[in-house]
Amino acid sequence: MTRHGPLNEFCWMDLKTRDPSGTAAFFSAVLGWDFAVDETDWRRAVVFSAGDHRIGGLSDLAQPVHSPGLPAHVSYYLAVDDVDHRTAVAAENGAQVLLPPFDAGDQGRISTLIDPVGAVVSLWRPRGFAGWPVSPPDEGAAIPHHMVLACADPERARHFYTGMTGAPLSRATFLEAPAGSAPHWELSVAVRDPDRVAARARELGGESATATGGAARLSSPEGLTLRLTTTPRDPAFLETDRLVLRPATAADAPDLLALDNDPAVMRYINGGRPTSAEDIRDRTLPRLLHDHACTGTRGYWIARERDTGAFLGWFELRPLDDRDPAVVELGYRLNRAAWGRGYATEGARALVGKGFTDLGVQRVTANTMTVNTGSRRVMEKTGLTFLRSYTDDWPDAIEGSEHGEVEYELTREAWEAAAAREP
Repeated sequence: MTRHGPLNEFCWMDLKTRDPSGTAAFFSAVLGWDFAVDETDWRRAVVFSAGDHRIGGLSDLAQPVHSPGLPAHVSYYLAVDDVDHRTAVAAENGAQVLLPPFDAGDQGRISTLIDPVGAVVSLWRPRGFAGWPVSPPDEGAAIPHHMVLACADPERARHFYTGMTGAPLSRATFLEAPAGSAPHWELSVAVRDPDRVAARARELGGESATATGGAARLSSPEGLTLRLTTTPRDPAFLETDRLVLRPATAADAPDLLALDNDPAVMRYINGGRPTSAEDIRDRTLPRLLHDHACTGTRGYWIARERDTGAFLGWFELRPLDDRDPAVVELGYRLNRAAWGRGYATEGARALVGKGFTDLGVQRVTANTMTVNTGSRRVMEKTGLTFLRSYTDDWPDAIEGSEHGEVEYELTREAWEAAAAREP
């Protein structure tokens, strides 16, 4: 089957409104989107673009095809490999099928369902469409960055979508919503200046507020909502074939919150307990933003996929003594979408090499729970060797902590010797 765009990613949205001209004018002025009639479409549908990239359509709810009284909303489309099969899997796992799979003319095959936590989503196998853009156009129009599902049971939602599609969703996060909130998917768009965008929205009759997870949210006068995230501006600290490592900023808080609220990610950190937005703000970000005088740089870096810009997690190469770069600790925390793809080893190797060649590092150390075999494999593939086993005092014991900890190390001399042996 020909693959026309990324699978397991959201790739299209439809602004469903009773005020098409007003909605188009609002989002054009606030986000820089260009609305126009698709002259190649026999239906003469209205589509909108960010730069040269089409990202969505505009539907008039006054048309008879829509149910009377249907409120304005945004529909989102998830690209899958086989709509019929994935719809059947969804139904078997608790989803309610609203629209069974059907052929949408020359646009592809589509179905619509309500997932087990109550959010509506459409599955789409598009024909000849490459999906959302992954980098901002030159004129700075807002582009789709990632999707957020805030609901009462984010882990159940994550498990459902992974099972339905056969892999973790790329560029999607799952957050716990405040009690009483209706579950729904929501797009976060990348903009240069979220504060300016929010102010412009208010000038034009819209609203702005803080969404679940701490991100800014804007709302059109009719109530169509989107989240805002900042387009990265900081230069890359390090790039590999597939990764870009950049200094963290406060704008990374929503991604960090989602990362630390995945029980599987936190299994060997805190046993999978949830993390609050306040913890990210007061504890995580200050640690990631700290500059070390002895190396002249940070000790942590945000990792993004080079081709898509997707958030993957973070890497650590932190001096144990802030006055001396000789000994550093290696660490990494990546989301599940990055697992099994060699990203941890790729980033760790690059950071270790950077430390030995540019930062004055003489020894790299890394620690993990004895039972964390995945992390230990990354250490070994990075060139570190087992040094010792030990026990540590855990404030709250978690499963596996009774087996203790392990420490691995790599010295500059050993790294240079290994590098000399490589062809």
